[in-house]
Amino acid sequence: MKLKQTFFNSPKVSSEDKAKYEKEKQSIIENINENKFGFLQELKKPRLNEVYNSIDHLKKFDNVLFLGTGGSSLGGKTLVSISDNYFLTSLKPKIFFIENVDSLSISSLMENINLEKTAVVVTSKSGETIETISQLCFILDEFKKKKISTNKKFIVITESKDSTLKKIKEIKGFSYLEHSSLIGGRFSIFSIVGLIPAKLSGFNIELFCSSGLNFFEEIASDKKIFDYYFNSSLNQYVLSKNEKCTSVIMPYVDSLFNLSLWYKQLLAESSGKNGVGITPLNSIGTVDQHSQLQLYLDGPKDKTFSFISRKKIKSNKLDCSWIGNKLSFLNQKSLEDLFYSEMLATSETLIRKKLPVRRIELECVDEESIAELISFFIIEVILICKLLEVNPFDQPAVEEGKLLTKRFLNDI
Repeated sequence: MKLKQTFFNSPKVSSEDKAKYEKEKQSIIENINENKFGFLQELKKPRLNEVYNSIDHLKKFDNVLFLGTGGSSLGGKTLVSISDNYFLTSLKPKIFFIENVDSLSISSLMENINLEKTAVVVTSKSGETIETISQLCFILDEFKKKKISTNKKFIVITESKDSTLKKIKEIKGFSYLEHSSLIGGRFSIFSIVGLIPAKLSGFNIELFCSSGLNFFEEIASDKKIFDYYFNSSLNQYVLSKNEKCTSVIMPYVDSLFNLSLWYKQLLAESSGKNGVGITPLNSIGTVDQHSQLQLYLDGPKDKTFSFISRKKIKSNKLDCSWIGNKLSFLNQKSLEDLFYSEMLATSETLIRKKLPVRRIELECVDEESIAELISFFIIEVILICKLLEVNPFDQPAVEEGKLLTKRFLNDI
């Protein structure tokens, strides 16, 4: 067990809600044992040879651009950030995630990399994601403008069906990898969508996959372990019924900031349906103690809080003796001492305000711990959705915005 969880100020749970939890718990355990979850099917038969072949090819380049948005990028970006330097990328090849359609930022990137030595991986499950196709067209125009061949530089990941992206792939002769039809983007982190950028960054995807599979098998085989992890889902469901419908996730680990963005999509897009849902809000410790904590402590009491930390690591002691008595408490303490103490102090302050708080502590930030944390969040969110009586795997409401975008484009 790489993940320890402690809940403070838990809500009172009625017998009806407890019975509902027991029913949905059993359903999830059966789905795991019967291999009914698409992400689990991918995990049990990871397409590692396809990943290895892609990596062998991509490593020939200086830069690799990953085009996609939402679940097509956030999973891979999360895993890459575990291996990469937080401040200055040290990866070879350099990895860039193009998620938005801001022409200024994409143009700036095009001006500062050598397209001759750049590969592009384009991901859209449906093959119709307008932002991703627009990104691709923009970059193809850059290749054309600079008279650079696209031969063997592009890989397309999409479902095996007629789509705009599949048609582009066939017209241009790009390499192709099939996106599983069994998983939506936000559940694709254990598939080739997440594993290719992760492996390219040096992340141990073999250990990651085996650790994730071990977690699912463990919770399905032992109901006490299941309850240890997922009473959190019951707590959050009950709290949401009591007008605590905002979930703040606050890692005290810089490299887990992208994970908080991945979690935000997972919870929001899965739970927000039929007039119910939990709104995720991501913060980062200690930075947001100085920007959001005032609201958390003294604003509306409509939030729950999840702190993620790692076990303390060794760090150099600070020599503050020359500063004076005002900061004497810092002398011979490390940044790690300060980091951990601030997490404890912030969470304890919220606890004393009678707000619902949980602390999640990772053994360390490595492939095994991250696999367990991600697997935990996936099942936690699915269970919350089942308790809310919504489908965790669809997102029907976003279609109207897509139609309006096309209409406004036609009017320009």
